[in-house]
Amino acid sequence: MNALLISPAGSDIYAKMGAQLPPLGLGYIAAVSRAHGHKVKITDLGLDAYAMTQTLIDWADVVGISADTPRYPEAIAIADRIKKSGKTVVMGGYHVTFLDRETLETGVVDFVVRGEGEEIFLNLLNTLENNGDLKRVVGISYMDNGTFQRNRDAMPPHKLDEMPFPARDLLPLTDYKNRLSGIPFTNLITSRGCPFNCYFCSSSKFGGLKWRARSAKSIVNEIEHLYYTYGYRAFAFMDDNFTLSPKRIFEFADELERRGLNDIHWWCFSRVDILVRNEKMIKRMAEAGAFMVFLGLESTNEVVLDSYNKHIENKQQQQAIALLRKYGIRIHGSYIIGDVRETEEMVLQTINWAKSVNAQTSQFSILTPYPGTALFEYIKKENRFLHHNWELYDALHPVIKLDNLTPKQISKLLIKAYQKVYLSRAHILNFSSNRVNGNKMPEKPVGEKIKTVIKAIQSLIIFRRQIINDNHAATLQK
Repeated sequence: MNALLISPAGSDIYAKMGAQLPPLGLGYIAAVSRAHGHKVKITDLGLDAYAMTQTLIDWADVVGISADTPRYPEAIAIADRIKKSGKTVVMGGYHVTFLDRETLETGVVDFVVRGEGEEIFLNLLNTLENNGDLKRVVGISYMDNGTFQRNRDAMPPHKLDEMPFPARDLLPLTDYKNRLSGIPFTNLITSRGCPFNCYFCSSSKFGGLKWRARSAKSIVNEIEHLYYTYGYRAFAFMDDNFTLSPKRIFEFADELERRGLNDIHWWCFSRVDILVRNEKMIKRMAEAGAFMVFLGLESTNEVVLDSYNKHIENKQQQQAIALLRKYGIRIHGSYIIGDVRETEEMVLQTINWAKSVNAQTSQFSILTPYPGTALFEYIKKENRFLHHNWELYDALHPVIKLDNLTPKQISKLLIKAYQKVYLSRAHILNFSSNRVNGNKMPEKPVGEKIKTVIKAIQSLIIFRRQIINDNHAATLQK
C-alpha cells in the first residue's frame, strides 16, 4: 500500500522558540512499513505548511497523522481534508492514544493507533491491504458500524536493536537548522519506557514502566551512519532518561573511542538522583563528548517536588548541578510553575533559584495536564479545567484553576521568569561565553558573543509578545 505520514506544524514551547527536529516517530514507522513492502512518504508541515499537496494525497491509500496535544486541532483539520478526498485516515501519538473515543467521534479519523506505532501501523496496513479482520489488529481503536471499538493493547516493541533506523532519507534533513554551540545537530532515540511515572508526564503510560534500551553498539552504529552519510558531529538523545543505565554509558563511551568518533558532541536528558549516585559516569560522559544535560529541576520547593512525584530533593539538585559543572558539562535547566496549590511567593522562590543556578539555558513551563497523566485525571475529577482548547495546551498558557493564582498572574510570572533569568548580568556573561572547563569547543570572537546575546534578548522580547497576544486571543475565545 501507499502510506503518507504527516507531521503537523509544532505549536509547543520548542516550536515557538524556533526549534524544529525531524519527526523520528514517523521515521521509525516509515522504516518498518517500508521494510515489509509498503511504499511510504513523510511530510513535515512544520518545515513547509504547503507541502501537503493534492497530488500527494491522491498518491496515498492510507494517511497517518501524528498528534500530540497542542497539535491535535491542526491534526483534525488535516484529517478532515484527507477524509474528504476519500482516503483512509489513521491517527497516532500521545493525545489520541488516551482520548481515542473523542478522536473517532469527530468523524474524520478511521483508526487510532495507541502507543508506540511501528508494529501496530504495519499490522493495520497489512490487514487493510488483504481485507483482513480488524478485530485481530491489537493496539487500534475504530468505529464498527457506529459502535466504538477498542481492541486490546499491543505489547510495545522490545527488540529495539533489530528495528531499522528511522527513514531519514524521506526527510529534508538539511532544512532542520538546529545547532549545538554552532554545530548542526540531529536527534536520536536510544530507549523507550520510563519507570518514574511523574505526576505531569504521560511517558510511563504511553511506553510502559519498563525501560527498554538499545545496546551501545546499536547507538554508535546509528551515530556512525549519521556521521559519515550526513556529516553530523552533534547529536541530541531524546530518551526520557539517556543515563538510566551507567553501564550502558560506559559501553557507549568505549564504543565511540574504539571507532575513532572522538570529535562528536551530544545533549541528553537525565535525572539528578541518577547523576549524584554516579560521578564516575559523569566524568566518562564528559570524556565521550557530553556537551549539555537537560535536568528537570522543576522547583526549589520540596512540597511542590513531592506533589510532582519526582522522588528527588533540592539537595540532590544542587549536588547534580555541581557535578556537571565539575566536569565541564553544560546545563539546560527546566522549571515548572503553576502547581495547583503554589503561591506567588513559591513561584518567585523558584525563579530566584533558577537565576542563581545560572544554567547555560533555562526553560520555564506552566504546569499543563496532558491526557494520560495522573495530573489530567486529578484536574478532571476536581473540575479545574479552564477550557479544552487543546492548541493552548503548550505549557505556555494557563489551562487550569489554581487555589492561589489567577491565569493572568501565572502568565505574568512566566514572563517575569524569562526576564529575570535571561536578562541578568550573570546569565548574559555565561550565555555569551563558550569557555567551559574541559569543553573542546573553540572560543567565539567577541563580536559573535555580542551578537549571540542580542539575539537572545530579541528572542525574549518576541516570546513575551507571543505570550501576551496568545493570552489575549484565548480570552476572546472564552
